[in-house]
Amino acid sequence: MSTPNRIELAGRGLASAQDHGLQSDALGFWGVFAQGLAAAAPSVALASVPFALFVAAGKGATWAVLVGLGITVLIATTISFQAKRTVSSGSLGTYAGNGLGPGFAYAAGFSLLIGYIGFATTGTLGGVVYLDSFLESIGLGSQATWFRLLLVVIIVGVATYLPFRGVSIAAKYELVFELIAIASILVIIVAAYVGYGFRVDWEQWNPAHLGSSTTFIAAVSAVGSYAGFESVASLGAEAKDAHRNIARSLLRVVLLLGVLYVVSTYPQILHFNSIDGDKAILPQLADSTGVHWVNQVVSGTVAIAFVVFVTAVTTAAARSLFTFAHEGALPAALTKVHPRYKTPWVGIAFIGVLSFVFSVVATVSSAGRVVFDVYGAFVANWGFLVSYLLVVVATPIWLYKIRALTPLRLVVSVAATLAIGYVIFSNFYPAPKFPFNILPLIYGGILLAGLAWYWYLKRAKPEVARRIGSIQTLSEAEQQRLIDAGILEVLDHGAPQPSADEAKTDEESADKDTEAQRDKEPVAP
Repeated sequence: MSTPNRIELAGRGLASAQDHGLQSDALGFWGVFAQGLAAAAPSVALASVPFALFVAAGKGATWAVLVGLGITVLIATTISFQAKRTVSSGSLGTYAGNGLGPGFAYAAGFSLLIGYIGFATTGTLGGVVYLDSFLESIGLGSQATWFRLLLVVIIVGVATYLPFRGVSIAAKYELVFELIAIASILVIIVAAYVGYGFRVDWEQWNPAHLGSSTTFIAAVSAVGSYAGFESVASLGAEAKDAHRNIARSLLRVVLLLGVLYVVSTYPQILHFNSIDGDKAILPQLADSTGVHWVNQVVSGTVAIAFVVFVTAVTTAAARSLFTFAHEGALPAALTKVHPRYKTPWVGIAFIGVLSFVFSVVATVSSAGRVVFDVYGAFVANWGFLVSYLLVVVATPIWLYKIRALTPLRLVVSVAATLAIGYVIFSNFYPAPKFPFNILPLIYGGILLAGLAWYWYLKRAKPEVARRIGSIQTLSEAEQQRLIDAGILEVLDHGAPQPSADEAKTDEESADKDTEAQRDKEPVAP
C-alpha cells in the first residue's frame, strides 16, 4: 500500500499501521475470520447461553436470540463503515477516536482491554473445569488444588505460546479446533432435533413473545454471547487487503454465530424442562437424547476451545497495548516486536501473566472459581458494551467529517446506538440483585482508574495525549476520495498545537526521548 511520507492534518499526523514492525500480509480472509470466531467462542456459548436464555425468557428464548442477533448486526455494520476506510492495530479505540477525539479513543481502548483481560481469565478458568472433567473421565482427573494449578499453567502457557509464535499460526489452530468443538456439540443438537420428532414447536416462534419484557431482558445475554467478534479490527497491520477482509469478517462472523445460536437454541429448549440447572447442560442433554457417548469428546473439545478462546483474546489485547505504547500512552517496552516472529511479545507476555495471576487467585481463593468466572465475565462484558457504544456514536460523526455520511449509514448508526443504550439500561432497570447490582460499579471504578492516566497525560504531556488514536492506515481508495474532495482535516479534534519553542525543544531531544522519536514515524493520510 503506497502512502505519502508526511501529511499534516491540522498539525496532527496519522502514523501508518503497517510501519511498526508487525508482520504485514500475514493473514488472509480466513485467518482474520478465525480470529473473530475464536474470540467470540461459539462452542463455549453453545454450552451455556441457550439455557441461560431459557431461564430468563422461557420459550421466548429463540426470539431473544434473534433480537440479540439484530442488535449485533447493527453494531458490526456500523463498525464496518469505518473498517472499509481505515484499519489499525488499535481496534475499536482508534475508531472511537476518529469521531470523538483522543480521550474517547483511550477510553474505548482501555475499556476493551478490561474486556479482553477479563475474558482471558474466565477462559482460563473455564478451560480448567472442562479439561479436568475430560481427564477425570479417563481416570486422570483430580480435585487437588495443585492439580488445578498445573492445569492453569498448561492452559495459560499454550494460550500465550501460540500468539507469541505468530498470528498466522495462532489463527490456523483457532479455526481448526473451534470447528472441531462446534462439530462435536452439533452431534448433541442434531440428536435433540431427531429425539423430538419431525414436528414444529410453534410456541417458540409465537410473535407474542416480542411483547414480553423478559424476551428483551434475555436479549441482553444474547448480545453478550457475541462479544469478541470485533477483535478482527486489531489485525489492521497484519491482514492482507485489510480494509476488505476486516469489514467482511465483522459481518460474517456475527451472521455465522447468529445461525449457530438459533439452530442450537431451538432444539435445546425442547428438552430443557428436564434439565438440572446446577449441572453441566450439554452432558444432560446428550444423556436425554441418547448420545451420551459423545460427552467425553465434548469435554475434551470444549476444553481445547477455551484454550483457543484465551489465545484469541490475548492476540487482540496485545495489539491494543502495542498500539497505545507506540502512540506514547503506555511504556515503550510494550512496543517491542519479536525479531523472528514479528509479534508484540511483551504485550502477549503481560496478558499471559495477568490471566495466570488472576486464575491462580481464583483457584486458591476461598471465594471460589465462580466469583471470578461468572462475575468476572459480567464485568468483562461491560468493557465490550461501553466500547461498542463509543464506536457507534463516533462513526456517524467521523463519516460526516469526511463527507461520507449517507441517510442509510446514519439510520444504522443511530439504531445501533439506541440498541446498545437499551442493553445498558436493562442492566440497571429493573434493578438486579446483589452482587450484580454492584458489578457495573466495579467496572466503572476500573475504567476511572485507567482514565486517570489519560488525564495525567493530557495535563503533563499534551502532545502524547493528542497522538492517541493516530495509528491507522486509510485505504488507497479513501485516500484518493479525500484528495478529490479537498478534505485536509479528517481527524482534526481541535487540539491546541505546540508553540514554536516547544516544537524546537522536542526536536532537540529526539534522540533521548522515545516519545519524541515516535513523532518522526512515517504517516499516512
